[in-house]
Amino acid sequence: MIARNELWHELEKSLKSLVISISSTELDKHNRDLLDEFVENREYGIALEWLHSLIVERSIQLSLQQEKEIQRLAQLMEIDLR
Repeated sequence: MIARNELWHELEKSLKSLVISISSTELDKHNRDLLDEFVENREYGIALEWLHSLIVERSIQLSLQQEKEIQRLAQLMEIDLR
């Protein structure tokens, strides 16, 4: 099992990378800042759920890699995004 600090580092790095990879035309500054704040405060589950809700609400088209990363993070955090 991954040690807590390693897990936090992995989640932080992955979530930040995922947010950056989604076009700024898809995510406005307010939501990007909010997602950054969630990640900085180690609220990784909230960040992932918020990002997922934005993707669904705005019908954001993701690459296969982005979709797989979201599912990987959800499994890692044991979050059901359905």
